[in-house]
Amino acid sequence: MTPLPNPSLNLLGRKIAFSTIVQYAGKAVQLVISAISLKIISNFLSQDGYGVYASITEYALFFSTVANLGIFGNVVRLMADRPDDGNVFLNALVLRAVTGIFFFAITVAVCILNGSGTMFVVGTALFCSGLFFDFVTSVCDGALQTNYLMGRATVALVAGRIVNLGVLFWMVRHFGGLQGAGNGGFDALQQFWVLSATMLGSLLTCGLSLFFVGQKIKLNWQIQSATMLKFFKVSLPYGVIFILNNLYFRFIPDYLAHHFLSDADFGSFNISFRISEVLSLASTFLMFSALPGLTEYIDGDHYDKALKLFKSLQKLLIGAGLVLVVVGSLIGSRVVALLTHEKYNIPQLWFVLPMMLVLAAISYGYDLVFLTLFALDEDVWFLKREFLALLFAGIFFGLTFAASSQTMQMFLIIFGAIVGESTMVVLGFMKIRKVFQGQKAVTVEET
Repeated sequence: MTPLPNPSLNLLGRKIAFSTIVQYAGKAVQLVISAISLKIISNFLSQDGYGVYASITEYALFFSTVANLGIFGNVVRLMADRPDDGNVFLNALVLRAVTGIFFFAITVAVCILNGSGTMFVVGTALFCSGLFFDFVTSVCDGALQTNYLMGRATVALVAGRIVNLGVLFWMVRHFGGLQGAGNGGFDALQQFWVLSATMLGSLLTCGLSLFFVGQKIKLNWQIQSATMLKFFKVSLPYGVIFILNNLYFRFIPDYLAHHFLSDADFGSFNISFRISEVLSLASTFLMFSALPGLTEYIDGDHYDKALKLFKSLQKLLIGAGLVLVVVGSLIGSRVVALLTHEKYNIPQLWFVLPMMLVLAAISYGYDLVFLTLFALDEDVWFLKREFLALLFAGIFFGLTFAASSQTMQMFLIIFGAIVGESTMVVLGFMKIRKVFQGQKAVTVEET
């Protein structure tokens, strides 16, 4: 294989740093907006009401995980060497739209067949509509990521969140707001307003993202079924990995917590979960910013630079994880009260947020090893080990049914997720070390 031109590590580092900083800045703004939105919703909904609202979103998010298919990551990987390839982008976009419609139609259909109430079905349809626009946006983000134009993607995201908040404020003011829910449970019409605001924000982000991509990439309007089928096959391992990881990282813990807890207690559990999930995105942004560079180095046989970049990312994420656990554990309860309401700090569940923060810190290592192995085309290897992680996590999930107290049940649920995530981090580091050592040996032999 003829090596590709040797890209500058310093120049790539600056691009990665800029892309990551822009996303962090945008995320900071998004967090402020989301905190205000969460404050509005959680203050005026009862704990039972918020638990029902969380159930709707988690139900739809489960199906969105199944529908993910890893298309975003593969757009970044396939366009890393050809960042202006309009053919790859358009066919990925069409595939993303078609599969999104298919899976979300199933989501609503299952909801109806289960005999859910009218507003639960309507609310699910609204939330799925927002997720559909997010799916389309993710393909645009993949194209912008490969061109190190995440500033534009961030502008689109923040604009959508501002519209979301603005619509929520307008609805609160125009229709009398959410105040009634605090006294009378979860009102169906209020649910409709909140989910409509989410959907409209996602629609604006999607429209702006498509506009920004059109400014950079000349689209090839030739839709090729063979290209989409090939893209689907390439993306499938990533998509299955995403599903398996989310099973033990999110959805099984969420399901078990909902099974064992009352709606009020589940609302508290879900808020801690949401906080940890938002914090876990820090490594996701960094690693997807680094993915085009890692792919470029590896495709060009510059494994020494790829290893150097990997080690720099490793040090950064280990430090960030330690800070997250220590600082988060010290101020966690105050953050929950600030972002939501004091009523969500339930004494018997005091350990949930600290354990969630440990899980988020471990996920930093997961993102590091997964996306590095993804760049090395080792996603099938990673997929096979995900079943082992799910098995280990499942042992602790199963023990929850034999636990003698609710406290022990919650501990085992979160600990199971930690075991599953840690398994993949350890195995991933071992595989990466083996791959780079093998490449070093090959280089020495050729020399």
